Amino acid sequence: MTDGTSGNPQRADAAALTTARPAAALSRHWGRGIARSLAFAAASIGLVASAAAADLPAFVKAPPVMPDLTWHGITIFGAYDIAGQYESNGAPYNGSAYSSAGIISPFNRGPQWVLAPNQSIQSFIGVKVDEKITDQLHVIARLEMGFNPTTGEISDTLKSMQKANGIPLNQQYVNGDGPRAGQVLNGEAWAGFEEKTWGTLHVGRNNAVSADMLFAYDPLSSYGFSLFGYVGILGGGGSSETVRVDQSIKYLNKWGPIRVEAMYGNPNTNTKEFYQGSIGLVDLNYSVDVVAGHASDLVSSSALAGPANLGSQFLGARVSDADTVGVFGKYVFDLGRNGLRDPNESRFTLSGGVSRIEFSNPSDGGWAPGHTTIGGYQIGPAFATNGSSAAGIVNYAYTGGNRVLIASFIAGKYQYDAQWSAALAYYRYDQKSYGLGVNGLPGIVAPSFSTQACSSSSYINCAGGEQVVSFRVDYDWTKNLKLYGGLAYSKVDGGFAFSYLKTSEFAPTVGMRLTF
Repeated sequence: MTDGTSGNPQRADAAALTTARPAAALSRHWGRGIARSLAFAAASIGLVASAAAADLPAFVKAPPVMPDLTWHGITIFGAYDIAGQYESNGAPYNGSAYSSAGIISPFNRGPQWVLAPNQSIQSFIGVKVDEKITDQLHVIARLEMGFNPTTGEISDTLKSMQKANGIPLNQQYVNGDGPRAGQVLNGEAWAGFEEKTWGTLHVGRNNAVSADMLFAYDPLSSYGFSLFGYVGILGGGGSSETVRVDQSIKYLNKWGPIRVEAMYGNPNTNTKEFYQGSIGLVDLNYSVDVVAGHASDLVSSSALAGPANLGSQFLGARVSDADTVGVFGKYVFDLGRNGLRDPNESRFTLSGGVSRIEFSNPSDGGWAPGHTTIGGYQIGPAFATNGSSAAGIVNYAYTGGNRVLIASFIAGKYQYDAQWSAALAYYRYDQKSYGLGVNGLPGIVAPSFSTQACSSSSYINCAGGEQVVSFRVDYDWTKNLKLYGGLAYSKVDGGFAFSYLKTSEFAPTVGMRLTF
């Protein structure tokens, strides 16, 4: 979800949420049903070791493959993802956020069973175009609308925060910041050209280059199993709202083993100006990419706190500039005899990366109350004088020291054949103390900010971190239907844990993904 914040006045700027976190607790009937599903999945996973290649019984034979929905270069495509999940410390789901609370968040507070949306992929429906003009030149386009499979609503995680305005943290439903804010086209939405020599050009709403790096290198990239999928600070280059950037232009090309990617956007909503680029070296069994970028006036939205804000149409926000640099890599070990070009070949992929994001006060002063961010939502209703975006807009959070955030991960994926695979990953965010001069600003009294370096959870600007360990087994029953089961363990400490109700969570999940 994001670098967002919950609606807690003291937690609001912790920049550690990311997609939304769902989940109205289900009845005991659902709990028993999900428990049976978990047991079935565990048994299925056990079969992998003993009889992965055996024929399945007739009653579980694969369903028929769905045909591609293509006509004259225009394809309708999409995905539907639903899962059963147990959360050792969860929170109820209100239907607007686009994930359950399977990774620890400020409002997580107790055990529950949930019907969890979008745990391995965002559910969506879309149209893609690939129309040949000449042998060298194609017209291309992509339009996507993400939705919540449990409610049928268009994904709108900013609405989840708006609903949380004025509600105490221990009563909140899942909420958080993110790039999908009720727009009809809340995924990618671009058109362009692909020319074999000169490369590919997209104009419209594009994925950030940093998000593309995660899609390429994180084998568990998702809301349910990846810290960076759930907390979108890294993917958005400083804010989860900029995982996708409106009014942007993007260029991609590859010359032999060298590939490049660059983008620029100036939507004047969730960011004033945004640019990123990458250069990489690619071969059949390895790749390395370096990415760097800058964003000005980034918006990280949050719910507003206090009874006076109950029902408010505004959202609070922390505003910043951000500079990003990172490196990602992977190596594929061939474990079979036919070479990596054979999709049935067993292989093991080791991947990882590390990025540095430095947040600073906006160089132009930031945004004022009433500014419109993505989805038509307005931030405000006033400038916050207590350092918390749960009270309004904070343009000064890095006075007396920029925030340096280090994001890192390492992952391994074993692909047994074209159907069975398993992946294990370890993720973390780490920060040092920052903003030690906030309380020295005229008119600012910020009880959530320490004036000296610290490492406790007593202040939001103390050193601290968030960690996630996750594991998942996938079975591609057909090219359209994937079954999966896994678990995620997450914890926060230091400044990352500021005002959290609980600081750790364990969440096993069993689900299915249908694509067409």
